[in-house]
Amino acid sequence: MSTGFVLKEGSKLFFRGRRISFAAAAIFAVVLSIVGVFALGTFYLLSFKNEIESRLEVVAFLSPDADSEELIGEFSTLEGIVSGSAVSSQEALEEFRRDLGEDAELLDILDENPLPPSIRLKLTPEYRSRAQLDALEEKLLLFEGVDEVWVDRNLLDRLNKFLYILLGADAFVLLLVGLSAVLVTMLATRFAILDRRRIIDLYWLMGVHPRTLRAPYVIEGLFEGLFGSIVAYGIVFALHLILYSLVGSMGFPAWKLAAVLLGLGLLFGWLGSGLAIDAFKLKRT
Repeated sequence: MSTGFVLKEGSKLFFRGRRISFAAAAIFAVVLSIVGVFALGTFYLLSFKNEIESRLEVVAFLSPDADSEELIGEFSTLEGIVSGSAVSSQEALEEFRRDLGEDAELLDILDENPLPPSIRLKLTPEYRSRAQLDALEEKLLLFEGVDEVWVDRNLLDRLNKFLYILLGADAFVLLLVGLSAVLVTMLATRFAILDRRRIIDLYWLMGVHPRTLRAPYVIEGLFEGLFGSIVAYGIVFALHLILYSLVGSMGFPAWKLAAVLLGLGLLFGWLGSGLAIDAFKLKRT
């Protein structure tokens, strides 16, 4: 098979049938933009989840006579703990007062400080799952002077649940738009075959190998997917810039998103053109 012939014929099919080919590429751009938007949303949520997890602390509330520094040294021997910081009762009260803001005056009615001293522990990434947190809580409660252990598990559970829902939506959208892109490529390839049917018959008479005849139509489908993915990337990047101007401090997975959109564009183009060729039975009879 002549590579030059295949590429030449494939590009000729794409650019000669401009209306159909560019319409197919435009539809590719739309469906891949939808995929890109969902992928970008998933990336944002993962980044937010990682940010929340990086700030996650386990708080060990202590009895009034507990030695905070000694307990921090003992806690540091436990697996999963990066560091610990002691918070006195007075420091906890002042922090609570700042959190209340204008309502801080409500604390003035208290005769004494009800907040116990505590130790705030930073964790390694692998110890930020619910199972590991439960195991760590049991270990901390075994230390003398620790009255209670607190960690916001519900926030992690809500984030994980929302992430799973979004990943499910990603899969559904990918399936839906993938079928749409494949069908569009099939139609574009079908019209291209019909338009060149007489030339195809002539090539049969000349003894051209079937794979050489089929390959240009696959190349045409790949071109449609390629152009569509490039436009889709531009659309998603423009959306990111708009969100960045409104929110700020939002990362952009440039290479990962480019790889996903390009890979899906080429995959859908290849599948659609291949199925159209098989449906037309583009082979020697």
